[in-house]
Amino acid sequence: MATNDRRNSMTLDEVSVYWRQLRAGETPHLNRLLNSIATIDLAFGGTLNELSKFLSAETWQLIRNDLFNVLITSFPGYFLIYQEFSDTPVETAEHWPERGCVEFCPLNSKRQSDIMRSPLDKIDKTILLSLRWCSAEGRNEITPDDFKSYKELSASKNDEDALEAKQFIDRLCEVCVSEANKSRRIAHRRWWRLSSEASSCADKRKKNMIMRQMGELETIWGPPA
Repeated sequence: MATNDRRNSMTLDEVSVYWRQLRAGETPHLNRLLNSIATIDLAFGGTLNELSKFLSAETWQLIRNDLFNVLITSFPGYFLIYQEFSDTPVETAEHWPERGCVEFCPLNSKRQSDIMRSPLDKIDKTILLSLRWCSAEGRNEITPDDFKSYKELSASKNDEDALEAKQFIDRLCEVCVSEANKSRRIAHRRWWRLSSEASSCADKRKKNMIMRQMGELETIWGPPA
């Protein structure tokens, strides 16, 4: 992984803290949102998914869902709808599938990895309703103005349940930080084992694969001390 990519990435610790800041009212930042979602996806997939058994998948999925909701309602971009197990997007005015996903590409996206997806059943129903209205109008370009009702509803809910919501977020964030701390220690031990294996590996292809795994570990849990 390139140095610049590491500099722009976020560890799971940073993701949980950033999510807490967003829930407290911080203005969303596009790159931080994209990197947060990408970090969670990397932690629960690919060659490192065996380390996910030390993390509560439901908790991190909840955070991932919320981050995607913030992303799609906060920045202009384009969306596509896919039926489950299909790589062909549904036509704009076509009937939406019962099961599938939403793909969102930010307008100022510069990387293929900036395109994010979320299952339809993980997206807030108010957001889905707004997307359906856009689809019915024959457009797939969206702006934050398309989600005024979602933001108004969220603000109203925050006013009514502010204390309860804050306590829930605080507890959830504490769980995430604690899990990330434990997993970081395990991941760093693995990083050192991989580093030792790479230094003595004569097979160039195998060594590159090991180095890639080390880079992924650094992205998710930070470089070892």
